Amino acid sequence: MLGSGCSCGVSFANLRLADFEPQILGYLKTKHGVSGFSSVPDLLRSIVKQSEGEKHGGQLALLADLARSLDSFDELHRGR
Repeated sequence: MLGSGCSCGVSFANLRLADFEPQILGYLKTKHGVSGFSSVPDLLRSIVKQSEGEKHGGQLALLADLARSLDSFDELHRGR
């Protein structure tokens, strides 16, 4: 224990988003059926490049799940 807080998350301070990227992409693949992307930026680029006719409401849910995943990483990284 460090002071009154738990010390179990101390080693997470050096983690980068790239360390979690495969898990995030795997989660999005399982939940939303997206695959074939080597990185989160690749996934986002593919969404931006789609024509309006190809875009659908499922992408909003995917982006919301991605945002929650990134927020969770941010909270962990900042040590909240």
